[in-house]
Amino acid sequence: MEILGMTINEILIVSAIILILVDIFFASDFPTHLAYIIGTFAIAKEIDMPILYQILFGVLIWMVLVVFHYTIWRKIIEKINDKLVAPSKHIGGLEGFIGKEGIIKEVEGDKYIFINDEIYQFETEKEIAIGNKYIVLNVKSNKLII
Repeated sequence: MEILGMTINEILIVSAIILILVDIFFASDFPTHLAYIIGTFAIAKEIDMPILYQILFGVLIWMVLVVFHYTIWRKIIEKINDKLVAPSKHIGGLEGFIGKEGIIKEVEGDKYIFINDEIYQFETEKEIAIGNKYIVLNVKSNKLII
């Protein structure tokens, strides 16, 4: 039986491939898991054995695909997304605090800015008050500029 010039199995396999490709652009595992179920059904229905063996082999194939998904496929998708679809630059060290808000604290007579449960040295040309919140504007010589 043909629909749109394709057999049912061809339609199922192409649909599964489309769902797997869609998964690259969405942060959900749902399209790929649906593709695994569709692909498993397409493969298992072609096994020339009684229905219970088809079900058994279908479940085994699906389990192998799920293990593949969580051990290999997700890592591949993450790398593709990080490099091509939505690249994100990781900013570490003090540069990561630019744009964050901190509270001015006094420790042993010196003033520090308190961000993420840690204190840091800072420089500023403004009048500052202990307990007020300030935003980090830049970093210079290992000191935060507020």
